[in-house]
Amino acid sequence: MVILAEYIWVDGTAPTKALRSKTKVLKGLSLPQAMLGESMEIPLDEFPAWGADGSSTNQAEGRDSDIGLQPVRAVADPFRPGHYLVLCEVLKGDGTLHPTNTRSLVREVLAAGADKAESLFGFEQEYTFLTAEGAPYGFPDGGYPAPQGPYYCAVGTGNIFGREVYEDFMERVLEAGLAITGFNWEVMPGQAEFQVGTVGPLEACDHLWLGRWILHRTAEEHGIKVSLAAKPARGDWNGAGMHTNFSTAAMRVPGGIKAINAACDRIGEFRQAHLDVYGHDYESRLTGAHETCSYKEFRYGVADRTCSIRIPRHVAEQGCGYLEDRRPNANADPYEVAARLLKTVCGL
Repeated sequence: MVILAEYIWVDGTAPTKALRSKTKVLKGLSLPQAMLGESMEIPLDEFPAWGADGSSTNQAEGRDSDIGLQPVRAVADPFRPGHYLVLCEVLKGDGTLHPTNTRSLVREVLAAGADKAESLFGFEQEYTFLTAEGAPYGFPDGGYPAPQGPYYCAVGTGNIFGREVYEDFMERVLEAGLAITGFNWEVMPGQAEFQVGTVGPLEACDHLWLGRWILHRTAEEHGIKVSLAAKPARGDWNGAGMHTNFSTAAMRVPGGIKAINAACDRIGEFRQAHLDVYGHDYESRLTGAHETCSYKEFRYGVADRTCSIRIPRHVAEQGCGYLEDRRPNANADPYEVAARLLKTVCGL
């Protein structure tokens, strides 16, 4: 039996990282064919370490170009039924951690004591469809569509742009068995969102990166580009974020609102340290308009989408639950976001 394993990794492109992948042919495995739609831990033993040319991924120089790919999570491949998508960490040629390997930041902060917090994460990944020429999908040539208002969670011609990609992506990401909890159209034409979680920090981040890869791969088939830019259209249009829902065990028990408020206060003390890892060009998005709080200030409040951190109304009423950090950009690295939140809230 032949298994095709698509090895996927995060590259070293700046200021926003990109995804790369290559296909490994595996023979004579005892690993069964992947079952679409199943969410399960797939053993990694039979996915060997591999390598790539780091000089072509902004991760090495040509005179010492080898990088290592170490499998860390496998899911069903929705494009090749029976086969696998394999997410990898990046190593240097000598086997040590590569500086671009931000997944290691989450592992390190968990090992330093954050694992005791029993944290859970959920990510709301916004994205924007673009034409092949790079214009926002749904924007007329040389002009603008009707103002924002009718596009959010909408239906109908003139309100929705890119439905076929959205639907195909929805099917594919569920077939992969990712921890997906929802999908919706967003405020700007051609803009949508998918939600990952609520699961542990490594699983949430891994599944978000895999979801991004599946999204780009699906859009290929339709000749449409996907943008994670913080402000895909300048002017009176919403930006694109990666709102991050976060909780610890102490926040989820009765009376946990005290832990939530304490976490918000502490996060506010490290305002710039968080912004530094919340994605490229956050200044253009976090202006204080379009459902954001200015990056120059920090506020939190109940049901307030103009705050840096929103405490959902039902959380305030129940007295326990989670917080939503609304500042991370759509192009943020979830590993860096998760590591920073854990480090701050757990006092590490």
